[in-house]
Amino acid sequence: MMRKYVKLDVPKVNIHPLRITEGWKVQYNKFWEIDPKTLDSNDDRWFMFTDSLLQLHHEKASITLDLGWSPDISPEGHYLVLIVKDSDWQSPIREFTSNDYKKVIEFIELSVDQITSSWWKN
Repeated sequence: MMRKYVKLDVPKVNIHPLRITEGWKVQYNKFWEIDPKTLDSNDDRWFMFTDSLLQLHHEKASITLDLGWSPDISPEGHYLVLIVKDSDWQSPIREFTSNDYKKVIEFIELSVDQITSSWWKN
């Protein structure tokens, strides 16, 4: 069976630099340096805005930080950050939404820093 490949018109982009404190493991990172506010609704780069952009895990605290775009691939979407303890996805301990990647980075870095400095209190 032949597979048909579709070439998306997507320029090479970098991943957002993030300051991640000690103790965190990057499970995956597809948080691309693309500002969603600058994209036309028919831009192929929307395919890079999925519900699985970034996931960090702090093993000692048993905390996972998850970043996605919701709804998947939609120009009407937004970033969604969920922070969960003990894989309890039904009851996140923190939730943050924005379509501004700078605010998302700020929230992630602040949360990661706070969790790292207080994990032993949890």
